[in-house]
Amino acid sequence: MINCTSVTNCDTEEEYRRLPTIIFLGIIMVFFIFFSVFGNVLVVLAVLKTPSLREEKSNYLVINLAVTDMLNGATVMLSTFVALTTDTRTVPYSLCNLMCAANYCFIISSMMTLCFISVDRLYAVVFPLKYLDLITGKTLVILIAESWIQGIIFSMVPIIEDWIEYDYYEITCAIQWHKKGDDAIYYVVVAFIVCFLGPGLVLGFNYIKILREAKKKMKIWAVTLQTTKNNSVKKKVKKESASAKTVRSLLIVVCAYFICMTPFSVTKLIKVSSSRDIVSGPVNSTASLFAFASSVVNPMIYGIFRRDFRRAFQLIMRKRQSENSVNRPYRTSHAIDLSSTA
Repeated sequence: MINCTSVTNCDTEEEYRRLPTIIFLGIIMVFFIFFSVFGNVLVVLAVLKTPSLREEKSNYLVINLAVTDMLNGATVMLSTFVALTTDTRTVPYSLCNLMCAANYCFIISSMMTLCFISVDRLYAVVFPLKYLDLITGKTLVILIAESWIQGIIFSMVPIIEDWIEYDYYEITCAIQWHKKGDDAIYYVVVAFIVCFLGPGLVLGFNYIKILREAKKKMKIWAVTLQTTKNNSVKKKVKKESASAKTVRSLLIVVCAYFICMTPFSVTKLIKVSSSRDIVSGPVNSTASLFAFASSVVNPMIYGIFRRDFRRAFQLIMRKRQSENSVNRPYRTSHAIDLSSTA
């Protein structure tokens, strides 16, 4: 935020973004919005339309993550794009509260979903005999609901306490930590522990156990496939091996999330610990872009590192292309018939 009482009292060359900066950031935001919406819609369709993906229970948590990222692109990122291109310094009060709450809700829901995915994979790889009994459809519904309820609860507190303002350099509505005193500090400490530190520790513990167990089982599976002639055993081993291999892509998703969210989190912690806004404008803008990138990268990771998703994406795109090619001649011939009739 600026340190002057009004825009007219400031050096506009220093305080307002220059046109090349707006164009550059605008292009990035268009890219982010398109791929966060289109890419995550593709993920949802891939799971729903592909029987093998639909049968894997953990993919319903992947759908929840995709829906969260898609909504982030369609709401928070879109509002940021409008604020950026209009170069506004004010956003209507109610809209500002709504966008800030949505942003925090989506961030928390994503983090909790990643945590629940790690729990699902832990039971699938380390405790496969207990997996079917513990991870049921009802369990998944409860986990998905919890991720949203927790996100909604923590995102409503700043609205109730009236902590939210539009931050010109973050290009979004956010809590102005340096202005809000002890109550905001208590809130951020609790939110950090419950929504980030706790789930982060669970993530780390689970994936360490999963990777260790997967490494042991890979050796056993390799020997089993070479020695056994029983087709049912081979089929079971290949299925378990494929389940373990999905861990790699999910681990990359987790790493990408933390890489993208680290600048955002660090700048927030700096603001909380200071009585004034000491984070520079460009750093704030960069942190916001990194946070938005977390909603874009997941479909790319699935497409690169998961063969099953890559095939599903290709089938959906081919089907779409074939439908377009079938409809195009029909429209042309129909137009010719109409003209000849006339």
